[in-house]
Amino acid sequence: MRIGIGLNLLAPDNGGVTNYTLTLLRNWATHAPGHPMVLFSFAHNEPLLATLPPEARQHEIRLQTQEEALDHFDKIDVYFCPFGTLWPRPVRKPSVLTFHDMQERFYPEFFTEKEMHERFFHYDWSLRMADAVVTISDFTRAMATELVGVPRSSCTVVHHIPDELPPPECPSAWSATPRTRPFVFFPANLWRHKNHARLLRAMAAACARGLEVDLVCTGSLLGRESEWRQSVAALGLEDRIVHLGKVRRPEISWLYQHARALFFPSLFEGFGIPLLEAMQSGCAIACGRNTSQPEVAQSAALYFDAENVESIAAALLRISSDAPLRARLCRAGAERIKAFSAEAQVRGHLAAFAAACRRHTRLRRWWNERWRLPESHHMRQHLTDRERHVAAALLRSRAHVPAHFESIP
Repeated sequence: MRIGIGLNLLAPDNGGVTNYTLTLLRNWATHAPGHPMVLFSFAHNEPLLATLPPEARQHEIRLQTQEEALDHFDKIDVYFCPFGTLWPRPVRKPSVLTFHDMQERFYPEFFTEKEMHERFFHYDWSLRMADAVVTISDFTRAMATELVGVPRSSCTVVHHIPDELPPPECPSAWSATPRTRPFVFFPANLWRHKNHARLLRAMAAACARGLEVDLVCTGSLLGRESEWRQSVAALGLEDRIVHLGKVRRPEISWLYQHARALFFPSLFEGFGIPLLEAMQSGCAIACGRNTSQPEVAQSAALYFDAENVESIAAALLRISSDAPLRARLCRAGAERIKAFSAEAQVRGHLAAFAAACRRHTRLRRWWNERWRLPESHHMRQHLTDRERHVAAALLRSRAHVPAHFESIP
């Protein structure tokens, strides 16, 4: 089986989705040598593709537009889109997409009308027209089945795996202004669902109660540097928070290894790759008890209510001061990380590709072209009442953790 993989959306600012795609490509030739990946690549991919081993790029076709992939379908058996949307669509080959999340159904206030319009158009109809769907968690599968109506039998849950972290290097910005207090670490772009605003308020509250650690953040500020500095200054946290911006992988490795804990207050995660990186690095975890995070970390995290500033502050105080707790979480993380292997990830994708080949029938092609394609052009920009109710129910169902997990009441 030859798999054509569309890489148009492979870009540094695509966060965990880019990490997932690169990690899959790095491991594919080792674990599925009889099923080559044909890379449909673009000039803007080159800096990231250059980080792959040569065997990952043995079969590569450079394109100018995504639609040009259709001219090379005689060279593949399955068309694979790892970035959440199937494009072009529909296609006359078995097709698979990896579905990452539908955050806009849960937090529509985080998106513009234009973004909502694009997500309805691409996410819903990609899921319906793909022959098989890889979902990165049980939570993501529930989104696809309950919000869009994708048959559960069409979905294969395949968890992410951690990319190997390189030997640690102290961040250059850290060396320029060394700090004496220990720190907790939060790697995330300044997206609203990452919940920086509540974290800053919680940090101020915890500092007023004697918090002994600083907060170190990394990631893109997305052009909002002035807004970030003003928020930090307004809370009097200039000496307690350092933002290193976008840092290299060796520097990320150093931060995990020297942090007292990964502190991850995200409101919404389809998966949460930093949780794996922390477990891999022997770093304790504190994270929100929501969406996919308890599914991923299980007993290897201290959980808190990420919508409640007091709960976040209490978690900061506890994870920073309770050494026996951190030791327990690190031991649990060392066991939990064993469940996420490259072999299992590749095997799961192969199962989805085989399922797509079985499901790609003449009737299904006809239905996609004659009904789903015209229907997809009936645009909408707003959630239905049903979607709001289903999304709220999905959040409620994942807002609790088992009693034996460490949790802030």
